[in-house]
Amino acid sequence: MKTYKEIQPYIGNENQLIGYQEALLSDGMSEGVRVMRIDNGGNLSASVLPGRCMDLFQVRYKGKNMNYLAPQGVRNAEFYEAGDAHFLRNFFVGQLTTGGLQNIGVPKEVYGEMKGLHGRIDNIPAENVSYERTMTKGVPGLVLKGTMKEGRIFGENLSLERRLAFSYEDDSITITDKVTNHGFGRRQFGLLYHLNYGYPLLQDGTKILLDSEEVTPRTQNAAETVKAWNVIEAPGYPYPERCYFHKIRPDRKGKCSYTVFNEKLSIGVRVEFDAKELPYFCEWKMLGKGEYVLGMEPMNMFMDGPAIGEKGCMAPVLAAGGSRTYSVKLAYIDRL
Repeated sequence: MKTYKEIQPYIGNENQLIGYQEALLSDGMSEGVRVMRIDNGGNLSASVLPGRCMDLFQVRYKGKNMNYLAPQGVRNAEFYEAGDAHFLRNFFVGQLTTGGLQNIGVPKEVYGEMKGLHGRIDNIPAENVSYERTMTKGVPGLVLKGTMKEGRIFGENLSLERRLAFSYEDDSITITDKVTNHGFGRRQFGLLYHLNYGYPLLQDGTKILLDSEEVTPRTQNAAETVKAWNVIEAPGYPYPERCYFHKIRPDRKGKCSYTVFNEKLSIGVRVEFDAKELPYFCEWKMLGKGEYVLGMEPMNMFMDGPAIGEKGCMAPVLAAGGSRTYSVKLAYIDRL
């Protein structure tokens, strides 16, 4: 590949290499939703929502959609309701929905406060949103940044600083998150990367490649089909969701990874993360008609254990002023 210095005489604007555009949605419950769109000059395009935790709404690889999108589409964060499972009404699913920072998993009431499904962070708009063009070893790149603040008086005072990095003709996205405790006491927190896949990547016969040392079904329904945890079948109705907890075997560098690949279309994604940073993993298999989605979810705490604020909770703890950094890389591929 030519370096930027070699390419520069041929172009008038850097958008000829990595394209960046912004849009503001203006209809229905999506009115006011800001969209940052990136085309990497190769095979990858992505839409990021700064009003929704800098999450990935949609990714296309070689023109093909890679993730599921919920029937209601994307909604403005102002419509979020924390109680019970109301999270689902704002859950666009997308390529990435972030869970946390004060709850992961089912809704719970802790000391009189309702902590909704997967917490509030996905419905918190980013502050200090920016994009920056970069240059690494002669290769142009683009970095998106934003910071979400989750806090209240007499409670948590946390921030999640997110960085999404793209590089010219490199069909990957690197997400780097820094969680900081701005309070004056110790504070537990949870972080869930709800990564989701849909049609046409996800079809009957799509492969799940995951080196799982141990598979634990979450429910009796999942237990009855545990031997088929990695089998993707055609849509069914009704189809009760099936969740499996995996203990993933890390490589020699301490990295865990999995691949979702469609051999017929020669498209797929390989996801890599640190085993110590994100030691828990849930597979969400929901292959219903119109609700055809596979979630592959690394997290830093066990979602079915005691909730944050409950006795015995094993979520990580940040000291006053302390921070912790996480990184997840999504590499989009056309061969195994």
